[in-house]
Amino acid sequence: MEMCVWVINVKPVMKKLLLVLLIGLSLTACIKEKDNNERITGPEPLPEKVLSRDTITSGQLWGFAIGQTSANAYANAQEIKIERQIGYMSVVGNVFTSLEPLQNKIPLYTTILLDQTIGTSTGIQIYFANNKVKSIWTNDGVQMGRWPVVTGSNSSVAVGDNINDIYAKLMNIKNISTYANKFERISMFDKDFSKAYDPQMANSRLWYVNGNIDDKKYYRLELNFTAGTLTSIYSTLLEK
Repeated sequence: MEMCVWVINVKPVMKKLLLVLLIGLSLTACIKEKDNNERITGPEPLPEKVLSRDTITSGQLWGFAIGQTSANAYANAQEIKIERQIGYMSVVGNVFTSLEPLQNKIPLYTTILLDQTIGTSTGIQIYFANNKVKSIWTNDGVQMGRWPVVTGSNSSVAVGDNINDIYAKLMNIKNISTYANKFERISMFDKDFSKAYDPQMANSRLWYVNGNIDDKKYYRLELNFTAGTLTSIYSTLLEK
């Protein structure tokens, strides 16, 4: 059963902390309309300074037009990726309680988070890059070469695995009673810009898109949706 859906751009050292924010927001949404939560640790980034804020409720910004569908908004994000230096996107509330609907969705994202309904320190974070498993972490910051470490190759996910093989491996892991509870809550927030639009994104109330100006300054756009239609944009200029 699918529950909800997120958008962002950051440097790798900040990713874990930002996932805390994203997952926390998702939990709030789920309490109201069935959503998510996650516990993730990692180094804290330097404080950011807000230089300006703006709210758009009519017209457009960066080609994101008030009133456009989420599918059109995603197409626009792909078009402006290079111009606006967008390197990372996150969709709020993309949380599931079943693995079965995700066979064709996993390759569309750059992370998958596995945990119990109530977050634990042993929850699993799997990161993808270039269509392969880039890294595997536990929520308490332990890096792993494979998970689980005591099962055969067909029942474990390892660094270097092809992303198209992950669903079958996760299904095998899920059928092992020791690890079944790690599939109570499955979260995929980070969208791979090079891949197709996921229709599930239309169910999200909020996306984040960040565009870099230089090494120190960037814009964070909050795209607010109602029933799959863009209704407002919050724009914040930040300095790292």
